Amino acid sequence: MNSLRLLRRVVSPYEVDVLGISFEKGGASVLAHGCLVAGSLTPAQADILFGWGAFLQLVDDLQDVERDRRDSLSTVFSQTAGQWPLDALTNRVFHFGARVLDRLTCFDAPGLEPLKEVMRRSAVGLLVDAVGRAGRFYTRRYLRRIAAHSPFRFSFLRKVRKELTRQQASLTRLFEAFSEPGDTGSLDDLRPGKLQPFTAATRPPALQDRRP
Repeated sequence: MNSLRLLRRVVSPYEVDVLGISFEKGGASVLAHGCLVAGSLTPAQADILFGWGAFLQLVDDLQDVERDRRDSLSTVFSQTAGQWPLDALTNRVFHFGARVLDRLTCFDAPGLEPLKEVMRRSAVGLLVDAVGRAGRFYTRRYLRRIAAHSPFRFSFLRKVRKELTRQQASLTRLFEAFSEPGDTGSLDDLRPGKLQPFTAATRPPALQDRRP
């Protein structure tokens, strides 16, 4: 209910606690999942899960900054983008994520270290990728610094996303055609022996731009 307050075309940061609502929305979601999985949590564990959810919500808001600006959804990024560079704000998110992950020691069950390492790596990767998506809202100097931590060039990732979006639209039209009344298609037509093989024109672009 509180998050609906963010759906306002013109809202001042002094009218609505945009950051607080974002933290509450993301943190409560992950905390609820933690309770469902573990059954019970210590206060320290509940705190880390809430913080992790808040961090993921910020990353999600950065990924969607273009759409949120278009749809008049207030987030700390959509309110800032286009008026000031997102450099400093994103740096704070990096530091916030690092502080949250530093407290993973409260989960000390045997065999958890690989999972913790995956979380640390994914946190950096998700945020770096989000910066690449919102590149036009950053200074060139900042983008160069962040791009050095990406296994792919940002321009290449944008090209791949456009191609995947185009193919997704084609698949959507295909499934819609099968669901239309009176169609003569069936699942039998999708058997491997009847599918056309990928060609250079239809297969996704090869990941030839991968850096060492």
